[in-house]
Amino acid sequence: MATATLHLADVGGYPGPARCWKLDPPVQIDDAHYDYATVWVQPGYAWQNAEVGTVIAHESGAVAGSTVHRRAGSFTLQGDADTPEYIDGCHLLALQLLGGYTVRVRDES
Repeated sequence: MATATLHLADVGGYPGPARCWKLDPPVQIDDAHYDYATVWVQPGYAWQNAEVGTVIAHESGAVAGSTVHRRAGSFTLQGDADTPEYIDGCHLLALQLLGGYTVRVRDES
């Protein structure tokens, strides 16, 4: 089963709150495999819906590659992501769309 484990809960430099996820197995994009993906939720504005962005990433949460190409898992919301539960759901859907990943809870012991 494809799983994603929260790697970094707060990654800066994106247009909204971002989290970096460790992917198991790595996602394949073109001819390369990537162990990490960063997902952010950008708030909506007066004439722009809220958006969820997904990019392949390095361990630091920074974009892997030379440009911020949104990948599968990016989508536009019809409302605004204004509760923690809604934001968690956005991350879950983005990871499922990226490669069928489910969220794995980290074992803190």
